Amino acid sequence: MAGVRSGVGAAGLTAALVVGLLVGCSAHAEDSEKHERRIGEAAADREEYVGELVVFDAKQIALGELALEQSKDPQVREFAKKLVADHRKHLKDLEAWAEQKRIEVAAVDLSTQSEQGTGGSGSAGVQEGYEERMVGVDKRLDEAIVDAKEDLKELREKESGDFDKAFLSRVVDDQKDGKDLVGDGLDTYRADASFGLLLNHTYNQIDQTLERGKQVEKVVD
Repeated sequence: MAGVRSGVGAAGLTAALVVGLLVGCSAHAEDSEKHERRIGEAAADREEYVGELVVFDAKQIALGELALEQSKDPQVREFAKKLVADHRKHLKDLEAWAEQKRIEVAAVDLSTQSEQGTGGSGSAGVQEGYEERMVGVDKRLDEAIVDAKEDLKELREKESGDFDKAFLSRVVDDQKDGKDLVGDGLDTYRADASFGLLLNHTYNQIDQTLERGKQVEKVVD
């Protein structure tokens, strides 16, 4: 008497394979969507960081131009002139790098209402992650611009005898904050060779400006 075989049979095996494929495809699609969202989030984070650098440059340029208008001290004026030149160059280099990366740079004018550039492109998952992450970014950058304008207003109202020291103190404090900001970027974007090179140069320039500002601060009456 022939033995009886047990098993799922051809139809059952086919069904099991189909279910397995569907589960695998679903898991793969979910992983792919998460990956795309992370790309979008990272793009938003980088855009905000670039915006912070732009605000930093714009403020230092405005501070230097204000000193050139109000200070009569030769050392302060020389320092201010170098401050403006350095940060204009950095801003130009930053914009050139951003253009290569297709990153929209915020247009910041500390004398008027600011305009923030926002971009973002890609698949639905990338765009969704980007847009969700960008919630609040413009607000934070706007707040940074308002703070910068307040510092400039306060400095502009200083009497001539108090202006130079207040200007140098403000720049020294800002350059310390700038070192922290750039240092964070060097840690975060170490994998981006071109951006890392730009940030490394920026860090060294800020360090030089900081030391020079401290020196001038010591000798200004």
